[in-house]
Order: sequence, then C-alpha cells, then structure tokens
Amino acid sequence: MGTRERRERERQQRRDDILAAARSLFLRRGYERTTMPQIAKATELAPGTLYLYFPSKQALYVELLDEGYDLLFDRLSTAADPGATPRRQAATLIDAFFAFARDYPAYFDIIFFVVQREGHAVRELTLEARQAERLDERQQACMHVAADVLKRAGLPRRRAARAIEAVWSMLAGVVLYFVHDEPDTFKAVTTEAKRLILKAIFGS
Repeated sequence: MGTRERRERERQQRRDDILAAARSLFLRRGYERTTMPQIAKATELAPGTLYLYFPSKQALYVELLDEGYDLLFDRLSTAADPGATPRRQAATLIDAFFAFARDYPAYFDIIFFVVQREGHAVRELTLEARQAERLDERQQACMHVAADVLKRAGLPRRRAARAIEAVWSMLAGVVLYFVHDEPDTFKAVTTEAKRLILKAIFGS
C-alpha cells in the first residue's frame, strides 16, 4: 500500500470514528446539548481537525441521516418481493421496518426521534436547500417502495400516499414506545400492529 492510499484509508477511518462518536452523543445527550468540542474530545481530535471533516454539527447530523435512510432503503427494497401478493409484500415490508428498528436502533433514533424529542431544537437544525432536498429524496425513496405495493393492491394514488404516511407514523410510534421493552413484548406488539394495519388496508 502506497503513502497516498494509506493516508486516504486513515482519513476514512477518522471520518467513520467521528460519525460513530457523534451518533453516540446525539443519542445520549440529544442534538441541542451535543457540541462539536464534545465530539472532538470523544474522537481524541483537536476541534480544528474535526472541522476539516465536518464544518458543523448540522453537517454531522445530516450525514448520519443520510446513512440511516440508506440502510432503511436497503432493508425495504431487499424485502420487496415483486412475485408476492400485495398483502404478503406489505407484511414483509412491515417486518423489515421493525427489523431495522431492532437491528439499527441508533440510526432509527437519528431518523425519527432525536430532533423530534427536542421541538425547540428543530429551529437550530435549519437545512440548506440541497441538504433538505437530498434527505427528502431518501425518505421518499423508502416510502415509494411501500407505495408501489399499495398501487398494486388497487388503492387510488391519493389514498395510497395518505395510507403510507399514516402507516409510516404508526410504525415509528410503535417503535418509540415499545422497542426498549422486553423482546417478547416488542415482538407481541409489533405482531399485533402488523395484523391491524394489514386488516385496515386489505380487509380480513
């Protein structure tokens, strides 16, 4: 390995370490109470070095959102079996959503709860136009996987869009209230939530 390749590898490793530290601090302290100096200390970097990688706390948070949405999209798109019935597809997607919450709790919190828990802090997280557009594209990509299933089931476009937003919110709410309970409780509640959602959309 040449000097150039080694430096690039070290740079990528440092970047990954910064993101891991930021993710941990955001979850433990919340977005507003986490500072760039704290992140620098957690990664044993000088604050000035940290800013060479990420110009702001907001940039770090947006990067974590990007990563989280990419992981969620991979889970959903992999689970979407075009050969299955719409009902079976929908059931599989719901399972994939809950599995993502269970397997990647930190990223799930980053996407759905960290800033939302601190309503006043949302004002601090003012996204640039390109950042907001990129994140919206990622969220819409996740929702479109499910929307395609509902269209196959014959739901009109407008109703399908509203149904996806409603289901998305309900699934996130189930995770918020039950993911930290005993595994058996989480499994029982998510199973019942899936049954109710499928019945509401597809009937008995």
